[in-house]
Amino acid sequence: MKNMLLTALVSLSLSVSGQTATQDRLSAVQSEPEWLNMDAIRLAFADMKGMKGFDAVALQPAMDELEQLAKEGFAGIDKGGAALAAAERALALKQTILLSNPLLNGDKIVATRFMLGDNARRAMAPELGTQANNWSNQESARRRGFDAEIVELSNLRGKTSLRTVFKPADSASIADLKLHWDGNRVMFTSLMPDNRWNLFEAPLDGSGAKPLMEMLEPDLEFYDGTWLPDGRLIAVSNIGYQGVPCVSGDDPVGNMVLYNPADKNMRRLTFDQDANWNPVVMHNGRVMYTRWEYTDLTHYYSRIVMHANPDGTENKALFGSGSMFPNSTFDVQPLPGHSSAFAGIISGHHGIARSGRLLLFDPMKARKGIAGVMQEIPYRNRPIEDLIKDELVNGVWPQFIKPSPLNDKYFLVSAKLSEDDLWGIYLVDVYDNVTCLQKAEGEGYISPLVVRKTTVPPAIPDRVKLNEKEATVFIQDIYEGEGLRGVPRGTVKSLRLHAYEYAYVKTVSDHNWQGIQSGWDIKRILGTVPVEDDGSVMFKIPANTPVSIQPLDDDGAAMQWMRSWFTGQPGEIVSCVGCHEDQNRLPIPKRVAASQKPPLKLTLPEGGIRSFTFDLEMQPVLDRACIACHNGEGRAFDLRGGQKDKRGYGTSYLNIHPYIHRQGPEADMLVLQPYEYHANTSELVRILKKGHYNVQLTGKEWKTLYNWIDYNAPDKGFFQADTITSFPYKGYPQIDRRIELTNKYGNGMGVDWKQEITDYAAYLKAQGNITPVRPEPLPPVTPKEIKAKGWPFHAVAAGKDSRMEVELAPGIKLTFVRIPTGEFVMGSYKGEADARPTSKVKINKPFWMAEVEVTNEQYAALCPDHDSRYVDQLWKDHTRPGYVANAPFQPVIRVSYEDALTYCRLLSEKTGHRITLPTEAQWEWACRAGSDTDFWFGNLNADFGSKENLADVSTTDFAVSGIDPQPMKKESSWYPYYSYLPKSADVNDGNMIQTDSKSYEANPFGLYGMHGNIAEWTRSDYRPYPYTEKASAPAAYKVVRGGSCFERPKFSTAYARKAYYPWQRVFNVGFRLIIEE
Repeated sequence: MKNMLLTALVSLSLSVSGQTATQDRLSAVQSEPEWLNMDAIRLAFADMKGMKGFDAVALQPAMDELEQLAKEGFAGIDKGGAALAAAERALALKQTILLSNPLLNGDKIVATRFMLGDNARRAMAPELGTQANNWSNQESARRRGFDAEIVELSNLRGKTSLRTVFKPADSASIADLKLHWDGNRVMFTSLMPDNRWNLFEAPLDGSGAKPLMEMLEPDLEFYDGTWLPDGRLIAVSNIGYQGVPCVSGDDPVGNMVLYNPADKNMRRLTFDQDANWNPVVMHNGRVMYTRWEYTDLTHYYSRIVMHANPDGTENKALFGSGSMFPNSTFDVQPLPGHSSAFAGIISGHHGIARSGRLLLFDPMKARKGIAGVMQEIPYRNRPIEDLIKDELVNGVWPQFIKPSPLNDKYFLVSAKLSEDDLWGIYLVDVYDNVTCLQKAEGEGYISPLVVRKTTVPPAIPDRVKLNEKEATVFIQDIYEGEGLRGVPRGTVKSLRLHAYEYAYVKTVSDHNWQGIQSGWDIKRILGTVPVEDDGSVMFKIPANTPVSIQPLDDDGAAMQWMRSWFTGQPGEIVSCVGCHEDQNRLPIPKRVAASQKPPLKLTLPEGGIRSFTFDLEMQPVLDRACIACHNGEGRAFDLRGGQKDKRGYGTSYLNIHPYIHRQGPEADMLVLQPYEYHANTSELVRILKKGHYNVQLTGKEWKTLYNWIDYNAPDKGFFQADTITSFPYKGYPQIDRRIELTNKYGNGMGVDWKQEITDYAAYLKAQGNITPVRPEPLPPVTPKEIKAKGWPFHAVAAGKDSRMEVELAPGIKLTFVRIPTGEFVMGSYKGEADARPTSKVKINKPFWMAEVEVTNEQYAALCPDHDSRYVDQLWKDHTRPGYVANAPFQPVIRVSYEDALTYCRLLSEKTGHRITLPTEAQWEWACRAGSDTDFWFGNLNADFGSKENLADVSTTDFAVSGIDPQPMKKESSWYPYYSYLPKSADVNDGNMIQTDSKSYEANPFGLYGMHGNIAEWTRSDYRPYPYTEKASAPAAYKVVRGGSCFERPKFSTAYARKAYYPWQRVFNVGFRLIIEE
């Protein structure tokens, strides 16, 4: 039987019958009984026995009495009398015992009190001075109309006394209360007479408050600050002149600055896309804070805990990068007595703002997800659920905010225990005790701090070199870490670097401004640098610039996407081991090639550093190589430049981007598979590589195309200057003012992106006009008539004797059907160039082929760690990672050829059968099932609706919008822009994404989904036809056969071929097994 006492009180109610006194007494205890937990009290009592200053002997009688009251219970409490008196006595004893904690012996707490009047029980955190949502900084918070004051509470174990420390004039707010290590003064955010936020300091003796930062600029504000051990300050400021892009800049963004009160010198520390919150000094002298970012990440789930040196060097993720839980971690505080753990408040994106659940984290356990959570307070025995939810803490009680750890077990925190309760000050602990120290009707308390002197952390000397304008980047081994998992050494040839330029305040900057399914920000091309054969590289980057890296292959196409940034401080050496390496693994220093040479300078892009704009980068490629045919005449779509629609998108852009596979503005929070969005997964690249009408791109043009794909296929590459100038933020022209402030406080690193674009346009103009080139006609292809004996034929469906089951695990079986011998004509002259010339091929031995692709359930039976994850969702505002692709019945995807062979080996060892992948010839023979047509059921114009899962009218359901995006109505003005995915709109196969292949008809051999659902690995090398399995050396690529639910019929025929690297895990490729006799 659980020792949760007085649970009957939770559901009690009193009739109004004149029992006012009893009602008042019952009301006073109704919010407390759930937290009278005898197990928790016993554990805390036992723990406090080991603490200096705890008088266990004197408190033992109280403990004994409480045990007896608990044993007797509290039945009949609703009637008042003895039961209610016993409950009141039990709560008083609990209070006596737990508030005897020696950590409270100083008997003083400082906190902020808000007088809320009749709204006190309805109030949430914004009524206590916080922001009104989870995406803005203090600049967006309400400024006046409060009755707030900083108070000191004393006589904590009796009738609490309150004394005003500071009360602002003119109903100003108070936020972000912090106590100095000397225990004599507090820092807080409040308002200057001109209504701007600033940091203030107030001695606890009540002698007044003074601003901590001189307002050096008339348009800058400062808030959410912290002292540093050397006497300087860190504050968050609007210094970047940035706005939150997903609300088109309606909320200004705050980045951190470093300020020295002694000489009034200030320097910008962070150059981040979105908000920085709650900088706090850790025990080792570093500064931890929360950073929100979403350059191509799911922005509801991308608030990451960072840590850096006070001068901004060695800034890196501490917790939360690469996971969706929790959405937000606010109010982070290091735990005294613990080297790595911290407390934080987790909350959602929408919904309840700034308050939430109180969790303890230890990054040394794990750097992300529930694996790094120590426990939730007050639920030590409740497992932490990996919950993916936008409004993460809606309906959750109690709500906590602003925890203050007393040590690694006990905490002060502001809490509201239930929906109609008050915001009070509570002592909570890791044992599940929740003990009220102060709450009062009509009031709300926030940011409670025990008044005490604490050890000042070590002061870390500055490492920046302010006379320099560059930083050095050293990567020991690019292949280390999960970012390039499975990629062979030597594959990465160079790195492409770009810098971000972020949205402005109240300026159009939503997810679809830069392009359709593109991104939020300007990506400025900085250049490239070669990587050594051993994977090492060392190079220079511009300091104080948010930089992102893309590893490139031999062709200049990206193999992985950083989807974040790092900022090197002036003169800093930014060092990392590899690509998304595990920070909890100790790096093994080794002598590498790059460390034996001076740092390399970036190879700048031809024409200079600039934003990637479609008109200036891709359009010249189209002008030379494409518009001779794609000129607006005939059937070919128009790729001419200079034509814009009402939203400012170019005609050529709108016509060509649908053939690019890319992640869009909100991809999965998890580290992507290498090659997930590689250029070879795009239809445009595949058809060009296969000789599309003999179009020949130059090497430079190929690299430009890859660059465009790797940047998410943007169109504009700029922010609309006239809309920026139409809103002079704080009275200043935003573009010029951002440059000015960055030059002044960012070491002269201001960026004039408009001028860069203008300069590059002038450079192109100086190169002369582009002459369109019409491709040389391909030599005519004369099909060679080949006949195969007995083919085509009408196959008979496999009978009972031609079927075999193989057990993978208890209850999990895979059915095979027997495929006969025979001969057929392989390939076709109707398809792409790599499907010809045709040849006669004999299947000399029968074999068994799985009737469906290997499913997630079947794959997990032998390889349980794999996760097929999700299918990408368009638009923004994603509340989940995408469309489910890891259901047990769905075919496994994102498995490489090498993964598939490993599975074959494991299953062969388990069953004794010779299980492998089919050759191309075996696959096509089985797929055709006796037919000589494009599909086993007919030709290209056949209705595949009941036969195969291909890109059909269901594909239009990818056109979505809204929060938790749902299919758009065709009447939506955005529908034409987001229904772009290529498809056969006149066929309905009933499924938008992959499903159970048995949802469709089997071919005459009894095989399902050969043309659709997902494509399938074969064991054949990708070589020119005529087909042969004999070769002297392995080819670079393996052949994938069949189409998928994302592909049109012409790319899904019995003879269609695709080629991927053997280590490549492709979003729409799985595999089907065969057993050879």
